[in-house]
Amino acid sequence: MLIRRLLMAGSFLLFTCALSVNSYGAEYASVKELCAASAKEFQKINQLKGFMPDQLSDADYQTILKAAEVMVANESVRQSKFNLDTNTSNISKLTATHAGRIVERAKGDKVGLIEDVGHNFRFLFLSCRSCHQIYQTEAGIAP
Repeated sequence: MLIRRLLMAGSFLLFTCALSVNSYGAEYASVKELCAASAKEFQKINQLKGFMPDQLSDADYQTILKAAEVMVANESVRQSKFNLDTNTSNISKLTATHAGRIVERAKGDKVGLIEDVGHNFRFLFLSCRSCHQIYQTEAGIAP
């Protein structure tokens, strides 16, 4: 009886894990799709750069926050789902770090927010650019 319960619990746990693995990152079938999704979020922040703090609404600040959160999540998917070499993995970690700093800062007060976001956005741009110049363009998968 105990063995039967253990087998039932084990099979249920295995089934649950299989469902979560399939849903995690399942929306991106390739690195190209992942990069395109991140590029779309990158452009949302890019469109807001250059504005003065008093020109941005609360919705604009939420756009920055949500776009950076999506980029952090995408880099997590890239690192777990796609087979990366060491250099690509390091660039992906840098991208996640800079997007993560934007997330942290966007959750704080608005004093100096745009300057801090702009600073981290520049390094985010450089991280993405490094990957695209070295790897993605050569492989033909840059968005």
